[in-house]
Amino acid sequence: MADASSIREARKVIQQPPASGPAAPNAGTFPEIVTAHQERVARLAKRLLGWSDDVQDVVQEVFVRALTALPSFREQSQLDTWLFRITVNECRRRQRWRLFRLRRHSETEHECEARVPAGPDADLLDEETFGRVRDAVRCLKPRDREVIVLRYFESMPSAEIGAVLNISPGAADVRLNRARQRLRGLLSGLVEE
Repeated sequence: MADASSIREARKVIQQPPASGPAAPNAGTFPEIVTAHQERVARLAKRLLGWSDDVQDVVQEVFVRALTALPSFREQSQLDTWLFRITVNECRRRQRWRLFRLRRHSETEHECEARVPAGPDADLLDEETFGRVRDAVRCLKPRDREVIVLRYFESMPSAEIGAVLNISPGAADVRLNRARQRLRGLLSGLVEE
């Protein structure tokens, strides 16, 4: 796992002037950072975007941005929290771009509500139920989807959610409660009070 020493080592390599020939520095620590965090970044991106078409592009862009910004990383947060913040920002950018591009073909809230069928068929969380929940999460606005994904899919506490989204832990709790209410509304036939 990448730690503070590997971050410092990667910074040294990045900040050195380019060299040529066999003595050229090898940024061996940054690939370690990528290897250690790539899977979690990809999983978060897929959950935030709600589609997998752009996930690899987002992951690549996250690590390009991280490599570029690594010299200015202040270590005020953990490396994975910093990478998650970059991932959330890149997913937001990608969603804005996609919304702009597909504006005429985007779903309305009514269509989203119609896609989530009501009425539980079984007490167990079976594949169909999981599919309903996944569809409902996809229908949430990006702001709501972010906190739901970070809390329930990435198991982050409010303080870390706040750090990733650049908000206070209290604001993260408020956002999470509102997102839960909206999700509960989308799953009204599935959730019993």
